[in-house]
Amino acid sequence: MADAPATEGAAPQTPAPPDTTAFEPRPRQGRRKSGWTGRVVQGLVLAALLGGVTAYVTFEKTVNISVDGSVRQIHSFASTVGAALSSDDIATGGHDLITPAPSAALADNSTITVKYGRPIGVTVDGAAEHAWVHASTVGAAMQELGIRIQGARFVSVTPSTPIGRSGRDFAVYTMRHVTFLVDGKTDQLDTTAASVQDAMAQAGISLHNQDTASVAMASMPVDGETISILRVSGTTEVKEIPIPYTVTKQSDPSSYVGSTTVVTAGQDGVAKVTYALQIINGVKQTPKEVSRVVTKQPVAEVEKVGTKSLPTNVASLNWAALANCESGGNPKAVDPSGTYYGLYQFSVSTWDSLGGSGLPSDASASEQTSRAELLYQRSGAGQWPVCGHNLFS
Repeated sequence: MADAPATEGAAPQTPAPPDTTAFEPRPRQGRRKSGWTGRVVQGLVLAALLGGVTAYVTFEKTVNISVDGSVRQIHSFASTVGAALSSDDIATGGHDLITPAPSAALADNSTITVKYGRPIGVTVDGAAEHAWVHASTVGAAMQELGIRIQGARFVSVTPSTPIGRSGRDFAVYTMRHVTFLVDGKTDQLDTTAASVQDAMAQAGISLHNQDTASVAMASMPVDGETISILRVSGTTEVKEIPIPYTVTKQSDPSSYVGSTTVVTAGQDGVAKVTYALQIINGVKQTPKEVSRVVTKQPVAEVEKVGTKSLPTNVASLNWAALANCESGGNPKAVDPSGTYYGLYQFSVSTWDSLGGSGLPSDASASEQTSRAELLYQRSGAGQWPVCGHNLFS
């Protein structure tokens, strides 16, 4: 049954007192008496943490690296430029250009520039050159080498052609000024031609028949060069020219000194020589040999030359044999030219120099022999080049 509501006039009830034990302070267990010590320790730990962060921020550097024009930014703890490059795996060599130098100290917010070296082989106007450059295009490499490229003609490349790190070979012909003298006129030409022939074609100059130029057609025209065009006409002429024989001398110990014996007679050879008879620009030229063909080989003459000592007794020499060879032993003999006389074929001047008078052929045979002995003593058997060896027979 439900509680009945309180009736008016009933005595009020007294409420229960609150539980005050829940708010009583509890004793503090294990607390040190000095609170400042803990706060110091906490401060030291915080300072150490803040110091490490500060050191990290202090030693890290922001660096911009430009490699062949390509720029990127890195953060590095390196102390030198070289170390910064190594830490970023950028390898360099002896031909590379590094700015600042690898040994330089690394500064915060600095820029390192690397330009790789590239080997090139460039032929400029026919002259080959090998060099290392830091340029990445053909045109920039030419400028780096100080080679004029204005108006130049490049072979197989253009100024914008890139040059990789392995390098590149190329050729270039610079602009050159050439003067042609042709048919009495002067033609000026600015050209990058590789040959005189190409330059002539550019100038509209033609050659006909035997025409030529004053320089080789295949040569490269040089800046400032003057080239003459030679209008050539003419014919050829063939002549037979003797080829002189040579003489070989052999020692002959069985013959006296001064005697010479021909073992093999020499014979001249023959050559057919062709000469060009030219007229150049209207002027007749000296004949010029253009070919030579040997039709007969020369035969060398072989001579034996005596090396045996001469006898001391001149009278004992074989004068009869000499006279027989020179004049057939005739004291009155005169050679067909009327120049040589007597047994030993004296000339009048030689006869006079030996003390003779008149004509040798008018003297007695004994006088002729006496004066021949004097001549031998003075000059040897060589006075009779053909028959002298008979004295020693």
